[in-house]
Amino acid sequence: MSSLIENSPFIEEFFGRKNIKILLSGFFEKFGARCPTGSFKDYITGLTLYFRKKKELVVVSAGNVARAFFYKASVLKRPLTIVLPEYALEGLKIPAPPSKTVTIYAIKGEYNDAIDFSKELVAKNPEKYEHEGGLSNEWRIKGLYRLFRRLPPFDIYFQAVSGGVGPMSIYETSKITGKKLPRLFLSQNLPYAPVLAAVKGEKIPEPELAEKILAKVLSNAKTNISLLSKLINESNGNIYGITNEELVSAKKAFEEFIEDEIDYSCGVTLASALKAIKNGDVKEKEKILIHITGGGYSKVKRYSPDEKQIIHV
Repeated sequence: MSSLIENSPFIEEFFGRKNIKILLSGFFEKFGARCPTGSFKDYITGLTLYFRKKKELVVVSAGNVARAFFYKASVLKRPLTIVLPEYALEGLKIPAPPSKTVTIYAIKGEYNDAIDFSKELVAKNPEKYEHEGGLSNEWRIKGLYRLFRRLPPFDIYFQAVSGGVGPMSIYETSKITGKKLPRLFLSQNLPYAPVLAAVKGEKIPEPELAEKILAKVLSNAKTNISLLSKLINESNGNIYGITNEELVSAKKAFEEFIEDEIDYSCGVTLASALKAIKNGDVKEKEKILIHITGGGYSKVKRYSPDEKQIIHV
């Protein structure tokens, strides 16, 4: 479903480096990438829904995870509960008719408010519900292993981070395959960058600042930050803070090249690679992989959920 861009004159000109490959995980037919709902989160849903059938799963998301699970549960006609911030409803459109087996809770507030509600929902109804688990869901990791095991060797991996399933899957894939662990260069959107703050030993930013960032999907302050810190340190990696202005500039340039839209979070990823190269954090001969984790949504966002399956809270 994903594809690689390599040996591109644009990449060499844009980054000023030759040893860079772009992993495209979206819906970009021109480049051979065809993730059904437009993101790499399509890799995590199938195994989770197949092997986790004892209780109804509760998925909390502000974007791509919700869309991917909504689509797969609709195709399989599986019971599923999605919890998301109300602003994320606009993006909850899938390439297949929605199934009535899916219930959606739209929460007034930010991503962290949706996370809190999902935990309360499961706690009140433990016989019926089970939290999907996010980073602790082993089937997410195993799903992405199918993507990462096929990639050619690389020294540095760039990705903007929210929950952290991407870098965690890179870590696990290197263990399973016996390949060298690449340096994990992660990034977040300033001024609300909770993982960045925690890794640097700084105070977690006030929740109100989440409203000021463009990459809303990166506003998860309740992921396993200690684990992400361990991954960065163990891989001799780094984490960058990227402003709205920096991400928009990088996003616009890449969209002109690819002739399609990409996530704001991908703008963060691209800008972090530019910053790392400018700062001298990347050696000339190191092989770089930059993961564009979502885009091309105009072709896959066709069906909205029925208003009857949405519960506003």
